[in-house]
This record gives sequence, C-alpha cells and structure tokens, in this order.
Amino acid sequence: MAGQQLIFKDLSRYPVMAQALDNQWLPGDLAATRQRANAPAGRSPDHVGAAAAELRRALVNSGTLVVNRAYFINNQAVSVNYLPSADPSERQAFIDLLNGRALVPFLYSERDPGAEFAWTNVPQVHRAWQRLLTDEAEPALVRFDWDDEANREATERINQFFSSSLTTLMRLREAPLSKHLDIGLAQARALKEGILTDMARWATQQDLYATITREAVYKEFLTRPGTEVHEGLLREGEHIVAAKQLVDLLYNLGVPKASGVTALTPPGSPPRTTLQELRDDVRSRPDDPEQIGLLLRDVFADALHRAVDGPRSYGSLSLSDITRLRTTEEWNGYVNSLDSFVRGSFRDGRVPTPEEFRAGTGDVARLHRGMLKAARKVSGSQQGFQREMKVALVLESAGIALQVTAGEEVSLLAGSLQMATALAGALSVRLEFFDREGRGARSGLGHSLTLPSLQLRNVRKDWEEILKSYGGRVVETGASPRRGQADQQSPHV
Repeated sequence: MAGQQLIFKDLSRYPVMAQALDNQWLPGDLAATRQRANAPAGRSPDHVGAAAAELRRALVNSGTLVVNRAYFINNQAVSVNYLPSADPSERQAFIDLLNGRALVPFLYSERDPGAEFAWTNVPQVHRAWQRLLTDEAEPALVRFDWDDEANREATERINQFFSSSLTTLMRLREAPLSKHLDIGLAQARALKEGILTDMARWATQQDLYATITREAVYKEFLTRPGTEVHEGLLREGEHIVAAKQLVDLLYNLGVPKASGVTALTPPGSPPRTTLQELRDDVRSRPDDPEQIGLLLRDVFADALHRAVDGPRSYGSLSLSDITRLRTTEEWNGYVNSLDSFVRGSFRDGRVPTPEEFRAGTGDVARLHRGMLKAARKVSGSQQGFQREMKVALVLESAGIALQVTAGEEVSLLAGSLQMATALAGALSVRLEFFDREGRGARSGLGHSLTLPSLQLRNVRKDWEEILKSYGGRVVETGASPRRGQADQQSPHV
C-alpha cells in the first residue's frame, strides 16, 4: 500500500513541486476561453494536454517531484496514466516512477494516501487509485511531520500564509504586473484598484480566527455564479483571469515556502517574481538575511528553469521515454548540477559570489544541452531515427491562433475574431517542428522555438490586419493548433 514515511528533509535529490499539476491551473492562452458563455464544464483536451506536458517537464527537471495527494485523483493529466484504460507501457512507467521515488505523494493531514475524502468529484478514479496502491504501487509518502500535532501546526502556518498574503496583492507595483501578466500599465492599475482591492477588503472582513480558503476566494470573486469551482468556469470581466493567476500563484507557494522544495511555475503563466517577494514591505521579516537568501534562491530557481525550458517542454516525451532518460548519465549530471548550484550554493541563506554564480549557471546550461540530446535519443529510439519533419509558424493571442504550415495551401485559424476584445494583449510567436513518425501524441522528436512576444494595441483590429496582410487561404477549425511540442525559448528575435 504505502512505502516509507518521509518528511521534507528526507528528500535529498533536488525535490520540486509544479504549479501546473494544481487542478485549478489554466494555461495563459486558454484561461480566457473559460469566461465564454458556451464554455463546457470541466477540462478541455487542450487543457489536459498542457498539464500533461508540464508533468513531463517537471519529471525531467527534478530528482523528486512532490505532488499533492489530491492531484493524483482530481487532475486528469495525472490520473490518466494509471487508469485501467491507460497504455500498458505508460501505466507501468508511471508505477515505476512512483515506486522509484521520482513521484512522491504529499499528504497534507491524512496518513493514508488512499483515504476517502469529501471533495472528490470522480469516485471511479479514486477507486482506481486505491486499487493501484493496494495491488501494484508502494510509493514513499511525505508529510511535514508524522506526529499529527506537529503536522497540524505546520499546515496551519500554510493556511495563515495564504490568508494574510491576500491583502498584499493590491500593493503589487504596476510595472511588474504589466510585464508578467502581459497587460498594459493602465490595466495593471485598474486591476490593483479594482478586484485586488476588493479581495483585500473582503479578506479583512472575514473571521479573524478562521483561515481563508482558495475555494472561498474563487466563489466570491472568480467562479461563474451558479457553477461549482471544480467545473472551471469563470465570471466575465476584464481582470478575472489576471486575478485568478495571482491567487493561484500565491496559493501554490505555500507548501514550497514552508518545506524548502523548489516551486516550478509553468512557462506561459506568471513567474514567481510577479509577487515581488523581495520588497521590504512584502517580506514578513525584512531584516532577516537568511530569509533574503532563501527568497533569492527560490526566485532564481524559478527564473532558471523558465530560461532553459519554455512552454510545452518535453510534452512529446512518453513516460516510458522519461524513465529511460532518468537512467542516462546526461540526465543525472544535469540534475546533480541543479541540486549542487540551487540548493548547495544558496544553503542556509548564503548568496553565491559572482564567480560562483557564473560557474554554476554555466554548468547548468551546458549539462542541460547534453541532457536535451539524450532526451532526443531516448525518444523514438525503438523506431530508429529516420524522420520526416513538418514546420509551422504559429501566432497566438487571446484564444485566437493562426497556424501556417510549410508546404500546405490551407492555414488553420482557431478561435473566433468575433469573440476578440478591443483591448491590448500579447501575441506569442513560435515555430513548431512536427515529427510525423513519432509514436503517438506524446512521443517523437517534435519541438518548438518560442520567440519574444509582441504587444497588440487592439487585439481584434490587429488580428484583422494580420489576416489581411497574410493573404493566404485561411480555414476556421474551431480547434487549437497542435500542442505538446518540446520547446526552447529564444532571447532574441
């Protein structure tokens, strides 16, 4: 049923937690679609695919991936890997990752990873999880403490962190908000003075002796009236998506901050620096050098991972590919360099010297390149390396995407111009390389290159101008361009 009982200090192989495995996470380019009146309840295939790609990215970039026990059950991108309907080789790879402590369930207050709980909306998935634990998997488990009283005190501090930090969101500076949320300065100011101020005012009116849950915040400000939080339907409003992104980012920092594991934010969502934790008026202990050092480590680690990998990184790898990759010398060298630099150089709150910083980041980048080559080799290794690749240019903004594929007369347009707003927004530009011989949706050599985003002054009018200037034949498909390609981000156009 369950293996070794661990506390976070026992996790010695570069442990991380990935925000994208939160069942409320929405990719930035899909979040706005959840505000549409005709949006269906639940997760779309694109949403599940994006989360599945982030699961793979986290498994590649960690020695140990810590996952909230709840997400094994209520996140389809995770549960699909162990259901009876899963591909047998993928299911076995998932079990191997669990039994090998690459995946470690985090237990918040419960002691049994298969215990019943009140908030499940998928009882059949819960039963499959219980059968997996009984018959095939014996994962190690981590809690803050296996003494229930000590554990309760630790989890209460996490609850208080979220409750008290809600009131700080309205004081975030406009320029970083504008940059990281891809909105204009005027919109950032309106966000602060509007919904974030309303949240702070509401938070101060709650029971002083009760914690504020994220679900309560969702119901009050974000979830569409008449629907349940788990359905993922959002209210209309210009700042709803941005406010949701901030609330989710804040919520997902609670356990990593308390445990010391590295928090990974998904590329395409706001980075950790959005919360401006290093400001004196935001830190809980502004004169504590150790706290400053640990904050620097955590913010830097997030920035480092976002720099070396972009959106959809490793999404084309199967779990079987990843289990093979994790046995290679290249992968072990890369993860050891992450652990040595991020956890070693910043140990006990110290800050590395400029020379140590240059050497450490250089080693990580060099070993990351070697690991990528190893990933390409293990992907599709059973099928040989003769491949036919297709190349496409993808422009994407505000739920609208144009895919122009080399050698094809028809270009594909996803989304609806009629639903586009007249507001400013970011336009992402990427080159997609499709592996036509890859083994299924999650295998092969497909990858992409994301270029720096551009700013549209008026999304609707600028898209109309883009299509007019393009002049080629465009067909509206109603479906997004292919997702899940491994990605690199380019610092230059």
